[in-house]
Amino acid sequence: MNDDARNKSKLSQEPELAEKWSVWRQGDDGNRFVMAEGLSEAAARQMVAEFEARGHKQLYQASRMR
Repeated sequence: MNDDARNKSKLSQEPELAEKWSVWRQGDDGNRFVMAEGLSEAAARQMVAEFEARGHKQLYQASRMR
């Protein structure tokens, strides 16, 4: 395996090693469900902020996936 192939192999593994986040919604009835998953922390927090800015009664939460 040459250096280019090794570098490509390492790069392809990086997204798997990065922390993944999910966005959850909880309605006023108490039911929770996943709205999105596999996001970066920044993307998950941005999504929560966008939904909260709309003024809905639901609660939104960004959580690190396990």
